[in-house]
Amino acid sequence: MTADQEPLKAPVPEHIIVEHGPNGLVLSYNWFSWTYIALAVFALFWDGFLVFWYSVASSQGAPWIMFVFPLLHVGVGVGLTYSALAGFYNKTIITVGMGRLSIQHKPLPWPGNRILQASDLIQLYSEERVTRSNNGTRLTYQLSAISGENKKIKLLSGLNSPDEVRFFEQKIEEQLGIQNRPVEGELRR
Repeated sequence: MTADQEPLKAPVPEHIIVEHGPNGLVLSYNWFSWTYIALAVFALFWDGFLVFWYSVASSQGAPWIMFVFPLLHVGVGVGLTYSALAGFYNKTIITVGMGRLSIQHKPLPWPGNRILQASDLIQLYSEERVTRSNNGTRLTYQLSAISGENKKIKLLSGLNSPDEVRFFEQKIEEQLGIQNRPVEGELRR
């Protein structure tokens, strides 16, 4: 590529819906992936074991410790089940227009909903996140912004491909009129 050529724009990922509505640009995507099926199956077994535990403890007249001991496991089961349900039903809707950037995760409540004034954002950038575990290494991608006060604002996280995060970055910057500039630590183009 020569110096006078502009870089190519990221293509629209298949699962992202792009619309132009009365409030501006609307980008949306469903969360569903095969990972949530595995999570749902795991949650079903986890919750099933707890139901079995409590039914046996109740029918045998077990001491109170048998009811209190697994409460942490019940909390984990609730979290797993809720996450699986969110994965099946939720979608993220990003609206860019009327001087604002709105990010909503719905219909089930989920952290990260926000409305930001466009004038408060000076740059968007993509990041790669590496998670290491016993099962290997997992890469996810995050879209962040820099505020006028030079603070980092996490906009989207857990994205599965660099194409997704770059697409969101380019479309939102384009809609907000933000000139793309390099940011230290951002995902390489």
